[in-house]
Amino acid sequence: STFPIEEQRFLFTSSEAVCDILDSSCLLFIVSSTKVNETIIAFRGTKSTSQLLLEGWDTYGVGSDFIGMGKVNRYFLRAQDKLWRAVLEFLARFEYRDHSMIFTGHSLGGAMAALTAARTVKQGYSPASAVRLYTFGQPRTGSYEFAKNFDALGFESYRVVYASDIVPHQPFCRKDELAPPNREGSRPCRANKDDEAYHHGVEIWYPESMKPGSLYLECLGEPKNEDMNCSDQLTFDMSNMDAFVWDHKHYFDVMVSGFGISGCSDRLIGSEKPTQSYVSKVIS
Repeated sequence: STFPIEEQRFLFTSSEAVCDILDSSCLLFIVSSTKVNETIIAFRGTKSTSQLLLEGWDTYGVGSDFIGMGKVNRYFLRAQDKLWRAVLEFLARFEYRDHSMIFTGHSLGGAMAALTAARTVKQGYSPASAVRLYTFGQPRTGSYEFAKNFDALGFESYRVVYASDIVPHQPFCRKDELAPPNREGSRPCRANKDDEAYHHGVEIWYPESMKPGSLYLECLGEPKNEDMNCSDQLTFDMSNMDAFVWDHKHYFDVMVSGFGISGCSDRLIGSEKPTQSYVSKVIS
């Protein structure tokens, strides 16, 4: 029920690999259609609390160079490397050479999707015109230098952020202390330090709801990729952490992990959001 039957999509392969010292796994699916000449490469998000902690610990360590594009999170880089062989095997198949490609993922999966899309274009496996990237709740994946070089590759790239999901704001960017704070006390990210955490791609922010027809913003303001009119305007009081984590786990009115387990059922399976609408207070 995930795709229209007439598109004749099929599972080309799935690949799972151990990503860290706690034997946490990373997983991708490659779904293809010769009928519409399109392939989707989807990466699973963070599976366990311990995996999320390891990602966080690595985030604050020294980054690793990513194919000459700048520094990226070491955990994300290792995870992407583990699954790259499966992507290469697909890219080597002659019959798929003309396919457009969509890379996607939630949370950790979004970071791996971004690195894989960039690598596919940077190393000449597919032209930028044939590549699209859509991620959900993606953390900052690399440095400001990486973000600049990523954007320069020229393929379509959107990061969807729901309400006060805190993960897209991890690791925290270095704030511009010379800029005046907004009414919530937030300042813009510095857009001039090559080795500091910074987002690539255009943010799409749903400030309150993700039901069909809900308001969303295409964030094209300043600083580029870190638009202060979108989710960067928020501050995060850790006493509201349950609400921030809830937003990370619920996209388009479903609990992301439960949606997959249910076989992508059309029914809504999200749980009730904790307490107040934090974002409503900020944007009202």
